[in-house]
Amino acid sequence: MKNLMLTIMAFFLACCFVFLLFIATNQQALAKVHETISSFSVEGQNAEAKDKAKQKDKNSIKAAMKEEKNEAPYNATNYQPIAKLTTHDLKENEAGQANLPQFSKALDKAQKLVNHDNHKSNPYNDYGIDSTCQGVYYYIFTFKNEDKPNTYYRVTVNEDGQTNIFDKSYVVGDKPSPEHSVISPQESEVIAQKHAIDELGENAVLKKVKESKDGMFYTFHEYKTQRDYKVVVSKSGDVIQQPSLD
Repeated sequence: MKNLMLTIMAFFLACCFVFLLFIATNQQALAKVHETISSFSVEGQNAEAKDKAKQKDKNSIKAAMKEEKNEAPYNATNYQPIAKLTTHDLKENEAGQANLPQFSKALDKAQKLVNHDNHKSNPYNDYGIDSTCQGVYYYIFTFKNEDKPNTYYRVTVNEDGQTNIFDKSYVVGDKPSPEHSVISPQESEVIAQKHAIDELGENAVLKKVKESKDGMFYTFHEYKTQRDYKVVVSKSGDVIQQPSLD
């Protein structure tokens, strides 16, 4: 048994010696082994470099997105509060959840749309952020209409960046004086209902009512045509039609 073990060990050592002798005398095989080891090392370094580059790109994108999100919206100097008065008071955290385009890009789109509409340079006025009944947010931008003095364009920009002019000649109403009588909620609803019927027909149904900065905001719906009509009735009885994005 002892002799058998010695014989096996001797055979194993002989095999190792032959392999080493083959490597030492065969330069081509040695070079190939070295090349294989080197290629593994280079591939590892390349993979590490690619991972670092990807991480750097991700960090750059995150930084750019954060910078865009932190961009502060603004109104023009000495602006008329049009969009501000006809949109709702969104809480700060609510507006922050709005998945809207970057403010400057949305404003630029709206500006180009109105300038193309009347082929003039229409100065920017103010903005507002509002949401539909389904919770879809949108910007409202207003611009002085240089083609019609004392009137304003009103433009929406939605979450997909789509722009739409929904009013080309909005007129700023005179604010009621302190002694001016303010209409009652019942009178306000009657005024809104009349305009809704004129727009949608006799089957217009009141869908939602909420308070606006300038009065009461009404949403009417016509179920046969699936159309909405939105309107703000101010405290003095002025009617301000709103965009219907639903």
